[in-house]
Amino acid sequence: MDASFTLSTDPSLSSLRSADGSKIYTPTEIGVMTENGYKAIYRKGGMLRSNTDYDASFDIFSFNKDYSGTDLYNKNGHRVFWEKCSFDFGLKGVFSFDFGKKIENDLPIGDLKKFDFYLDGKLNIDLLLKYIYTAQFKDSKESLIKKNILPMMTVKFVVGTVPVVIFIDTHLYNRYEMEANAEVTLSAGCNIQTNAKMGLSCTRDGISPIKSFTPSFTLYDPTFTAKGSLIAKGSIYPRIEFEIYKCLCPWVEPMPYLKEDLGAGMRASTDGNNYLAWTSKTYAGFDCRMGTKMDFGMLIPFVDIWTSDIYNPIDYLLFDAPKKIGLNSPVNGTKLMAGNPVDVSFYVNSFNNITGNYYPCLGGLVNFNTQGNVNKLFAIANKDGLVTVQWTPKDDKDFLTAKLVDKDGQAIAEATFTPKLEEEDGDWVLINGVKWATRNVGTPGTFVQNPENYGGYYQWNKGTTDFLLRDNYDNSSYHKSTSWLPANDPSPAGYCVPTSAEIQSLRNSAYVKYEWTTRNGVYSGRFTDRASGKYIFLPAAGYRHLNDGTLNCVGSDGFYWGSDSEQNEDYAYCRRFNSGYAYGGPWGLKSFGCSVRPVAE
Repeated sequence: MDASFTLSTDPSLSSLRSADGSKIYTPTEIGVMTENGYKAIYRKGGMLRSNTDYDASFDIFSFNKDYSGTDLYNKNGHRVFWEKCSFDFGLKGVFSFDFGKKIENDLPIGDLKKFDFYLDGKLNIDLLLKYIYTAQFKDSKESLIKKNILPMMTVKFVVGTVPVVIFIDTHLYNRYEMEANAEVTLSAGCNIQTNAKMGLSCTRDGISPIKSFTPSFTLYDPTFTAKGSLIAKGSIYPRIEFEIYKCLCPWVEPMPYLKEDLGAGMRASTDGNNYLAWTSKTYAGFDCRMGTKMDFGMLIPFVDIWTSDIYNPIDYLLFDAPKKIGLNSPVNGTKLMAGNPVDVSFYVNSFNNITGNYYPCLGGLVNFNTQGNVNKLFAIANKDGLVTVQWTPKDDKDFLTAKLVDKDGQAIAEATFTPKLEEEDGDWVLINGVKWATRNVGTPGTFVQNPENYGGYYQWNKGTTDFLLRDNYDNSSYHKSTSWLPANDPSPAGYCVPTSAEIQSLRNSAYVKYEWTTRNGVYSGRFTDRASGKYIFLPAAGYRHLNDGTLNCVGSDGFYWGSDSEQNEDYAYCRRFNSGYAYGGPWGLKSFGCSVRPVAE
């Protein structure tokens, strides 16, 4: 009555005061149940049997075992096993009682107001989990490996003149959870050391858990080959039961686990929103379950009256791959020519959360996005974490983005190479043996400022942009010529309107690549020399109609004059192109107003 005290199973402690001021009692005797009956292994006063009689320390739970090579599951093409699995636990028990006093039938009796119990000590666990899997699978299981893995321990205390006897029994359980759809070989693990406190507190208001973990981790290098997705979680753990007077039996199950979350995914579609990816995340942590049973006698022995599941009080991300991507070379702002290929490399890193450092991610999958051309849409990082692609930018707004994505195509990280693209030096580009001007003719004798500018609209063999309606043009000297006269050529000095053969050279797909594109928002035809990568843009400027001089097909078609090979007296050679095709001609009515892209003489 009116007594508060704490019982500690550590016999090395002297009788001290606990933090709340109550007295600490240590065992007067510790014994174990053997095949030959009860055996005392410790009595206060120095009598201590040899450890050869008992293979544990005086920790309430002392466990040192190696289960390396043990299968958790091996069936139907699945095998999960511990490549490494060893435990070194040392836990002491602490029991705290707070008795008040109450009157019943005119007699004062003790009144238990509060009872606390917890395990306190250090756990050292070495886990390396290996999983080999070749089919779709989802399962979970919990099983008893062995009952009474340690002899039942009896701890006796004397509180004043009242004896208190506690019986401790320990069973070993196995637990796994898996969900997978892949072909996977995986090995990952860590060494876990932690100071742990776990138990429960009972008052008139109910039961609440006591839990405290201070972990440290050492990571084993993870290795795997995989196609698909996997979540595998394994734990091997003790269940420790305490029987107080063979009546009240609190129990606790500390469950260290190792979990690997591996994902892989891809998408292939004509819409271009495609990706290829894998991710790997390695976790270590603790689950904990605890409860208490009550023995109501012979008819209903040991019924659970309270249980509590504490999942993931620690769930620690050890390793994350891939995690980071960055530009390696060349640096942003490097001067390049649009249309000229360049090798661009990126680095891919994984993250070790224990060291806080990044490491090269061998096998990391990188996805590329660009308006230009790359020699591959996906690349795999080498042992140094590097990927390299050959990229050809289209225009001065183009850039190359390298991206890491997860199995659902969501971005993890990305890096972008943004060069400074320059125009070709000079006013012409050599394409399939012809020196093409880089810009259209503007006013007679001049080039427009930029390649995307439309320039002037010229009727065939007419050197000015003032437009003649059809009847006036047909009656003029311009219409009657069979070729474009040099005197009427609007090209700048050193240039002239191309011949039909020169225009036809752009149509030769063996040497020239045609693409429909945009430049600074202007639709254009792009003609690229396959050997050199050099190109010209011809803006889709449309044409002036012969009846009224209005503009037609602007932004959808381009029409460019040739200087010879009239089809008849009304038609001359003309180069036409649009989003679907690049035509060769001859096509155009001479009285139409079309663009002029000259060639160097």
